[in-house]
Amino acid sequence: MSLIDQILSNIKSNGFPAKKVSLPLEKMYEVADNKGENLNSVLEELKTQGIDHEKTLDKIIFKSALPNLGPEGFEKAQEMMKDMGPEEMQKLQDQVANMSEEEKEKLMEQAKAMGLF
Repeated sequence: MSLIDQILSNIKSNGFPAKKVSLPLEKMYEVADNKGENLNSVLEELKTQGIDHEKTLDKIIFKSALPNLGPEGFEKAQEMMKDMGPEEMQKLQDQVANMSEEEKEKLMEQAKAMGLF
C-alpha cells in the first residue's frame, strides 16, 4: 500500500472529510522514509486531490480543501470527478488552483445555487 493510500485510509476512518484529522508529524516522516517516499511530495499530491494540510510542531492536520462542503457535497463532487478523463481533471485542477479565495467562494455559491450541494 502506498503512503498516499495509507494516509487516505487513515484519515477517512477518522471522519474525514466531515472532520479535520491530525496525524503525528514525526511518525509520518518515519513511515514515509521507511517506504522510500518523500512526505512533502505525498502531501502535495494529496492537495491536488482536494486534501489540504497544515503542519504544527508535532502533527499534520488534514482538512478538505473544498470549503463548506458537508460529507454529502464532498461525495457528489467525487462522483462528478469520477466521470472526467485525466485531461479534463487536470484542466479543472489547474483552473481551481489559479483562482483567488474570492473566486473559489463565488464558485461554491454558484454550485450551491444549482443544487449541487
